[in-house]
Amino acid sequence: MSIHSDILTLINDENRPLIVPEKRKEQYISWIMAAGLIVNAAMGAGLLNIAKAYDEAGGIVISSILHAIVVVLVIGAYAILFVCSDRSTSSYEDFVLAKCGKVWQRICSVCIILYMYGLSITFFIIIGDQLDRFLTFVVGVHYCSNWYLDRRFMITVTSILLVFPLCFSKTIKFLQIPSMLGVLAIIYVVIMVPVKYFIEHPTGIIIKKSPDSWTDIFLVLPTMCFSYQAHVNAVPVFVSLKTRADCIYATLASTIVLICSYCLVAVCGYLTFGINVDHDILMSYDPHSIPVLIAVIMVAVKTYTAYPVNLFCGRTAIDSFTTSDNEPSLKRRIIIVCFWFFSTLTGAVFLPNISLAIHYLGALAASFIFIFPGLCLYFHISNNWIYSWQNLFSVFIAIFYVAIGVFVTVLTLVQSLMSDIHSTESSNTKIC
Repeated sequence: MSIHSDILTLINDENRPLIVPEKRKEQYISWIMAAGLIVNAAMGAGLLNIAKAYDEAGGIVISSILHAIVVVLVIGAYAILFVCSDRSTSSYEDFVLAKCGKVWQRICSVCIILYMYGLSITFFIIIGDQLDRFLTFVVGVHYCSNWYLDRRFMITVTSILLVFPLCFSKTIKFLQIPSMLGVLAIIYVVIMVPVKYFIEHPTGIIIKKSPDSWTDIFLVLPTMCFSYQAHVNAVPVFVSLKTRADCIYATLASTIVLICSYCLVAVCGYLTFGINVDHDILMSYDPHSIPVLIAVIMVAVKTYTAYPVNLFCGRTAIDSFTTSDNEPSLKRRIIIVCFWFFSTLTGAVFLPNISLAIHYLGALAASFIFIFPGLCLYFHISNNWIYSWQNLFSVFIAIFYVAIGVFVTVLTLVQSLMSDIHSTESSNTKIC
């Protein structure tokens, strides 16, 4: 009986190769690298602007309370991504498509494109600001009289040399090393602000104890949403991780880093300058200080490395409008990258204002943190509905997130429009 079975086995296996080719192992990134990608995507202009947001909202106490509330809601949005997503959703818009359908996916893609496009312009503006400070220190305040040191020329040249080559990455995994470099660079800024406060310990600083109007407490919301919005970038990062446990580790680690960084810069920066703090906190410091000069260079390095990550997310959002299931061609990728890069570079050259951009981007950021995760959770539960207290509670959470998102988005847009109409404020520090 055993001989007969062995003969059958040989017959059945006669077409099987003697040497079985080794299966190609799927490559994953570590949760530490994933946390670095998330931190690098979230931390940027918001870090420079958050001290001013604390001032506008009425001081440290009320702003810190709102800060804590936003952090809890941000972590909740990440939890929704964990519950609803799977490896078949390689981007945020694919995640919305799988849960909410084609219409909501189109709306989400448009929001992502607008957000990433505006953020890309903001990044180039930040690069220009840091180049201004650096050249003021090295050459002097009259450096702009030389055409080759002009802000517009320097932004264009440095961006083409340092940013443009990194923008053609097929996957986000290629950007993990530049992102870690950006995180290490921004850590210096986070350390410098509190160190200078405790060393110099300025006196006679006027700080607010309460908001001028009760509606001012909401002025901090756009910057908070803008500062913690990494949910669009997080979905492709989560797909690159091996387990859900790694996703949790990456989320917790990145959130802790963001909380500590923003709190240190906001509180110590506001206590250093009070109501005179600039929209870009580095512009409030003495430009001839060596530690400040190093911080300026570090912010520029971080911004150079963060731009390709945001362009990648914008590119995938554009690709989501194609009806073909085939992978986008290299030619298509090159066209999108070139148009995106040079058009945002042009916008940054002629529209150099960071504070106004953050308020409008904060409105779009609120939709990614609250509205779309809430909708995805609602459709996820309704499509697999079983009457239970857990599902009822999940539906309540989903409706709550959508309501909060609509409120914050509309309020932020209205405040930004009113501020643009009535405000004549500009940066406290003019160069050239």
